[in-house]
Amino acid sequence: MMRHSLSGVSLLALAVSLSPTSVLAEDTATASTLEPIIITATKRSEDYFLLPSTADIANADALLSRGIDTVADLDRIFPDVNIRSRSSRAYANFTIRGQASLDFYNPSTQVYVDGLPQDSFNLTRALPGGVENVELLYGPQGSLYGRGAIGGVINIVTRKPDNEARFGFDANLTNEGAGGTFHASTPLIEDVLYGDVNLSLLDTKDMYTTTTGADVGGTRNVNGQVRLRYAPTDSPWDVTISGGRGQVSSTEEYFVLESMLEDRIAFDAPSEYDLDTWNFGINAAYDLGFATVTALTGYQKSDLDRTVFGTYTPEKQWTLSQELRIASNPDQGSPVDYVAGLYYQHLDFTRAVPVASQTSRQKIDSYALFGDVTWHATDRLDVSPGLRLDYERASAEAVGGVNFSDDNAFTALSPKLGVSYGLTDEWRVYGLLSTGFKAGGFTRNVTSANNAFTYDPQHTYNGEVGLKYRDEAGLMEVQLSAYYNVTKDYQMFVDVQPWQYLQNVGEVTAKGIDLKVRAKPTEELGITAGLAYNHTRFTDYDNPVAPGTDFTGNTVPYAPEFTANLLFDYRFELESGRGVLVPYAGLTYVSEHYFDETNTIGQKGYALVDLGVKWELDDKVTAEAFVTNVFDKTYTTYGFQYPGLGNLYQLGQGRTIGGRINMTF
Repeated sequence: MMRHSLSGVSLLALAVSLSPTSVLAEDTATASTLEPIIITATKRSEDYFLLPSTADIANADALLSRGIDTVADLDRIFPDVNIRSRSSRAYANFTIRGQASLDFYNPSTQVYVDGLPQDSFNLTRALPGGVENVELLYGPQGSLYGRGAIGGVINIVTRKPDNEARFGFDANLTNEGAGGTFHASTPLIEDVLYGDVNLSLLDTKDMYTTTTGADVGGTRNVNGQVRLRYAPTDSPWDVTISGGRGQVSSTEEYFVLESMLEDRIAFDAPSEYDLDTWNFGINAAYDLGFATVTALTGYQKSDLDRTVFGTYTPEKQWTLSQELRIASNPDQGSPVDYVAGLYYQHLDFTRAVPVASQTSRQKIDSYALFGDVTWHATDRLDVSPGLRLDYERASAEAVGGVNFSDDNAFTALSPKLGVSYGLTDEWRVYGLLSTGFKAGGFTRNVTSANNAFTYDPQHTYNGEVGLKYRDEAGLMEVQLSAYYNVTKDYQMFVDVQPWQYLQNVGEVTAKGIDLKVRAKPTEELGITAGLAYNHTRFTDYDNPVAPGTDFTGNTVPYAPEFTANLLFDYRFELESGRGVLVPYAGLTYVSEHYFDETNTIGQKGYALVDLGVKWELDDKVTAEAFVTNVFDKTYTTYGFQYPGLGNLYQLGQGRTIGGRINMTF
C-alpha cells in the first residue's frame, strides 16, 4: 500500500486544541459579531440552531478565502466530508460521515442549486457566479430528499436578480492556471421583471508528463447561465426561469504508476473526454400568506464523450424532475411549521462500448410523497417528525455481446423523528432518528465479465444526539454531535478495473463524533474550525457473486477516520480610509483512507496548509494574494490496481501561488 507521511509540525494537534466548524468567522467587512445562520436546504427557511440535526453553511467570503471554485473543493471547509473525483469529475465520490459514494453513477450525497437537483455528471461542477452561500445538511436526509441523500445534501444558493442593478467579477491567476466568474443583474421592468447572467471559467494547466514526454492532466471548464425573474412588488408571485450550458474538456484521466508519483509521470494510455451539459429550470412560488406553494421543474442533459485507457465509452443521460410543495411561512408564529409535497423524476441513460459492439440503456421513473413537521410544543421544546414514500421503476436493456431486457420496481418508506430542547437561551440539545436509502436496479456498465447485472436497494438506519451553543453576545457558536448508523445491502462496485460492476456486499456500520466552532473572540480575530472522527467498517461482508470473499472488519473505501478544517483571520484597519488588511491561514487534514475494499491500496494521512492576505478596500473591491498547499504535499485522490501494471493513482494539486481580485458595482 502506498503511503505518504505527514510533513511539518503537528498541524492536527493545533486544530484539536482550538476545537472546530466550517463557516467564515467574519460575515462582512465591518461585522464585529457572528450573524445567525438561516438555511433553506430543509425546503423552508429555518434557524439552523433550532434544528434537531447537524447543519453547516459557508458564505461567499469563506469560499473565496479558501480558494474554493468547485463543489469538489468543499471538503476543505466542511468537516467529516471527503470529496474526490474518481477517474474524472463526472464520477465524483462524496463521503460524509463515512457514507461513501461507491456507486459511480449514483452518489450518496445530493447537490442542489437554487432548489433544483443536479445531474450526477454535474455534481462537482464549478460554483456559479453570484453565490450567496453553500449549505450542508448531514445525512441521512431520506425523509426530505429520498434516494441518494444518505450522506447528506449540499444546497448552493445564489442571489436572485432584483431592482438593484449590479455587475461584478472575480478573477484569479496562478502558476497552475486561471479562472474567474462574471455576473450581471438588472431590472428589466422596475418592480416587476428582473434578469441576470452568470459566466464562469476554470482553466487548470497540465499536471502530468507521460512516459513519452507529453503534457497531460489539464482541464478547461466553462459554464454560463441566464435567468429571468418575475416578482412584482406586493404580488404573491415569484417566478424564476433559468437556462444554462456547461462544457468540460479534460485529460485528467491519466494515471501515475506508484514508482513515479513524486515525478508526476503518467502511464501513456490515451485518455480524454468532453462533457457537455445543458440545464433548464423553473422555480415558481406563490405566497398564500400563511404558507408558500412552490413548483420546481428541472431538465438536464449530459453528453460524455470519453476515451479512457484507449477505450472509447461514450455516455448520455437526461433527467426531468418536478416537485410541488407547500411550506408554512416562518413569520406566522404558528405552533406548527411544515412542508409537504410531491416529487417525480424521469432518467434516461445510455452507455456504449463500440470496440465490444455493446450498448446498454436504462430508463428510471421515480415518484414520491413527503412531509416534515415541526411542532413547537413549548417555548423550548420542538418535535419534528417526517416521512417520505418513494416508488421507483427501472427498466434496462443490453444489446451486443450481452443481451437482456428486464425491469423491476422498488418501494421505500423513510421515516424521521427529531426532538430539540432549549436548556437555556444559549444551550440546546437534540436527538434524531432518521433513515435513508438507495434504490435497487441494474448495473450500467454491462460487459461479458459481469457476474451479475442487478442489485437490491440499500437502506440506512441512523441515530444521532447533539449539543449546540450560541452565546447571547454573538461571539461563538458550537455544534457537537455523535451518530451511529447501520446500512443493509450496501452497494458498491466490485471486482478489479476495468471490469467493475455494481453489487450488494452486505452490512456496513458507521459511528462517529464531530465538533464545529465558529468564534469571534475579538473584533479583529476570527476562528472557524472543524474536527471529526469516523469509524466505518464492513460488519458483515457478503457478496453473493463471490461467496468465498470476506472483507468483514475492513474499512470502507474513501472513509477517513479523522478530518479537520481550520481557518484563522485577523483584521487590520488601515489608516486614511485605505480599507482593511486580512491575513489568514487555513488547514485541511485527512487521515489514512483506502481506495478499495481489500484495504491494500490507499493514502496515508496528510495535511494541506493555505496562506493568504486579503485587502478589502470597501465592500465592493477586494484583492488577494495566496498560496495553497504551501508545503507542496504530494497526495493521491484515487487509485486502483490494473492487471499487468500494478497500482495506478491520480494526484491532488501541488503548491499553487496566485492572486485574485473581486469587484462588484
